[in-house]
Amino acid sequence: MKFSFAFVLFIFLLSGCNIHKIHEKTAQDQAEKEGLVAISKPEFDASFILPGASLGQYKKIILNDLDFSRVKIIKPSSSHSFQELWELTEKDKEFYQKKFTDSAKNYLFEKGDFSAAISPASDTLVLKTKITEIAPLASKDDFKSRPNLMDVYSEGFGRMTIVFELYDSVSNKLIVLSSDEHDLGRIWERNDRAQNNMQLKLAFDYWLKNLNDELRSNGNK
Repeated sequence: MKFSFAFVLFIFLLSGCNIHKIHEKTAQDQAEKEGLVAISKPEFDASFILPGASLGQYKKIILNDLDFSRVKIIKPSSSHSFQELWELTEKDKEFYQKKFTDSAKNYLFEKGDFSAAISPASDTLVLKTKITEIAPLASKDDFKSRPNLMDVYSEGFGRMTIVFELYDSVSNKLIVLSSDEHDLGRIWERNDRAQNNMQLKLAFDYWLKNLNDELRSNGNK
């Protein structure tokens, strides 16, 4: 049976509608609502910018704390009935916050193109960062989830999704929106607290470096 070109094209376009991950579609919906358009060569899974925005005018960034208010935890498929639900504790949030702040200072301010600010100005952006999803591959390395002190091995720690929102500090207008899902390690190794903490640090380093690169490349246009 021969298929017409039009039919094949229809199937291709139909399949193309499903290529976006959920977090990309969520970012796209928000961007369209705010009047942003897609960045042609983004550093992240999805990035959008306000048309006509002059990123080159911004020299400073006000750094807000990480937002965990809408984080979704995906239960590891390897969990057993005796294990506690993987939970993001206050201690975890403090650790994430520290690693995020360290990476921002390093890649945005010390090695990057911006200086830190604490008050609004015409040359200043406000960075709001959300952790929206954490999908660990194994139970937590604690006495509740691993009561027998068992060794667990997995292909990395799992996945984490982050959203960056950059606002003009004076008008409070959304200027840049980026969303990215990142694998926290890709090799089989022991899944313990030390490895997880290292992978989290690497993830924040990756994200903040790419954010500076994204702002730099679009600020020169």
